[in-house]
Amino acid sequence: MKESKTQRELRIKIPEDLYTQLENQARREGFASIEEYILSILTSSIRGRIQVDELEKLKSRLERYIQDELNKNLAVIENLKRQVIEIYEKIEDLDQRVKNLEESIKKIHEEKPREAITPRKTGIERLREEKVLFESKLPPRIQRDRLFAYFERMGAIIIKLSKERIAVDPDYWREFKEKLNEISTNKEEEIASILGSPGYELWRALYLDNAIYFDPKSKKWRFVEESNG
Repeated sequence: MKESKTQRELRIKIPEDLYTQLENQARREGFASIEEYILSILTSSIRGRIQVDELEKLKSRLERYIQDELNKNLAVIENLKRQVIEIYEKIEDLDQRVKNLEESIKKIHEEKPREAITPRKTGIERLREEKVLFESKLPPRIQRDRLFAYFERMGAIIIKLSKERIAVDPDYWREFKEKLNEISTNKEEEIASILGSPGYELWRALYLDNAIYFDPKSKKWRFVEESNG
């Protein structure tokens, strides 16, 4: 058998006219007594209140859920925004690198025609510009015998000292000898001033190798070979 719920009696006093209204209303709605009608009203009211409470709880839960989902979406949007910014910065950096590379390539292309237009100078042409070439100053990779044989074929003056060879441009050799013949001192400062840089280096090499000497009587510089001749 189904266990019956415990019932408790509730007594209230109401005005006569209210009682009459309730009694008539109970009769219209089909209740056997006014007590059943009032019980029905109380039950419906409580159930309605329970439904409202449940709706409030559901609303609160729904709001929390929506807020959580919104926060997740906002986090995703912020992450995408950050990634877009990083990509944009990388694109800017790459764009700048490409521009720099294009400028470098442009400079290379601009310089190449100039190099092509300017022909390489021959050995004898460089000797005419430099006036004097010392064997001791040549890079190790240069084939010395071959180079000096070439200079000799091209008409350069080749001076053979005890420690090295010196190639001299013929025109400059004549100029050097003329200036040396005009010098009437053995002071190096004055000699350097008269002969200039290449001439002074040539004079010093000849002097240290005893190829020339200063005659104190005539106050002239002379070549040893001329004296012997």
